[in-house]
Amino acid sequence: MKLKHIFTASLSACVLGLSSCDLNITPDSYIPDGSFYKNEAEMNTAVIGCYGGMQAPLNIEWTLTELRADNTRMNSNSSTNDAFLQQQALDLGTMDASNANIRTYWEATYSNINSCNNVLAPENLAVVANEKKRAQFEGEVRFIRAYHYFNLVRLFGPTFIVTEELSVAEAMKKDRSSVEATYKQIIDDLQRSVDNLEGITYDLGRVTQAAAQSLLAKVYLTLGKYTEAKSLLKAVVDVKGDQLTVSYSDVFDISKEMNDEIIFAIRYKSGSLGIGSPFANTFAPTKSGANVVTGDGDGRNYPTTEVLGIYPEGDLRKDASVTDHYIDPSKKDPVVISDQSAYIKKFVSPVSVRYDGENDWPVIRHADVLLMYAEVLNETDGPATGLPYLNEVRRRAGLAAIAASEVPVRYAFREKLEKERRLELAFENQRWFDLLRWGKAVEVVNKQITETEGFYDKYAFTVNKIADWQLLLPIPQSVIDNNPSVVTQNPNY
Repeated sequence: MKLKHIFTASLSACVLGLSSCDLNITPDSYIPDGSFYKNEAEMNTAVIGCYGGMQAPLNIEWTLTELRADNTRMNSNSSTNDAFLQQQALDLGTMDASNANIRTYWEATYSNINSCNNVLAPENLAVVANEKKRAQFEGEVRFIRAYHYFNLVRLFGPTFIVTEELSVAEAMKKDRSSVEATYKQIIDDLQRSVDNLEGITYDLGRVTQAAAQSLLAKVYLTLGKYTEAKSLLKAVVDVKGDQLTVSYSDVFDISKEMNDEIIFAIRYKSGSLGIGSPFANTFAPTKSGANVVTGDGDGRNYPTTEVLGIYPEGDLRKDASVTDHYIDPSKKDPVVISDQSAYIKKFVSPVSVRYDGENDWPVIRHADVLLMYAEVLNETDGPATGLPYLNEVRRRAGLAAIAASEVPVRYAFREKLEKERRLELAFENQRWFDLLRWGKAVEVVNKQITETEGFYDKYAFTVNKIADWQLLLPIPQSVIDNNPSVVTQNPNY
């Protein structure tokens, strides 16, 4: 049975709520003595709830990643709407600890970490008699918890590592763990996930061993541990192959979900079930009526002028990813509307109800794995070894292969690869994290502000360049207020 349909049927039992803003995040349905989970079926329901809990952070993640990078921006410099201003602050680098988007993301993420911890409690896992099924549940949920911590440590720096339920008293005494300790926890979870998921037969949409290997490889790549990443990526490529078999546009086609390109995706389902994708309406242009999507658009996460212009001639990815206009067929002669009408197409599909789309969100794709493999091979063995995998991504995009003479040294290869990742994974919340690990975020964002995006010159005030300290988000003020004598804030907030 497909996970999306299991999730739909189990939603009311699985979605666990946030009961407070401190670290004592306890779902309303949680029973401390473990009696809530009596058998494998109930544990399966709880595991599916952890998958469902990935939606809430993802719904807001673009504001903390895409908006802060150079692929997107806000589409207005004069709105006084508070929600708009909160997102605009992230675009301009002027966010503070009271920012609603940051708090929403933080609370939703820790809420689902708590759900994962609940499933992973030994007394709960013990109700699953089948050893292989118990290992699968543990492997799936450790992947989800690691995914959350990986995002948190990259966005906020030192995190609160919570791996079991805390009392209020314990929570009030807990401070942040180091970046190193957080990565140690992430790696441990993912290594155990890789081991536990070996040889498992899956329902479509659930975490696989290849997904765990891919995410662990990305963690190692982020830490500059290329040798460790290389062996994991090779294992995935050995399973998935070194060729991309799905056309780029089909990767995002809602009639072809969970195609062979997708290694792991966060799933959505339309139909007024409360689990539809919000991105079609969020990203569609304002005042576009029903010309792009039913219910009009919010015009958020607006593609930059630069990204619209950097796709090479004939690049098949552009039309599937983004456009600079829409057409109003109500006119006697249909007119192309182009003033502030660009939008991201990847996650736009027909909806009957506003914010209720069908589009899944890919977290790990085959092309991402090939590009990571190309990157680590360049670092460990030189450009010639990574070039075939880089060129395979270009081949699917309809572009000519890069000749070995164009990338004679590692630095030249990196430049080609960085542009390819930008175009291949555009608008998928990958760009900011890539810029961070390449050490280029400040340079690239400041160039966007001062050179490549004239939009920022139109503000009534000067848009300042960002500094290194702004690469980390502030810890939400609500967390500081709950533990003022213990919790440390990130510098300069």
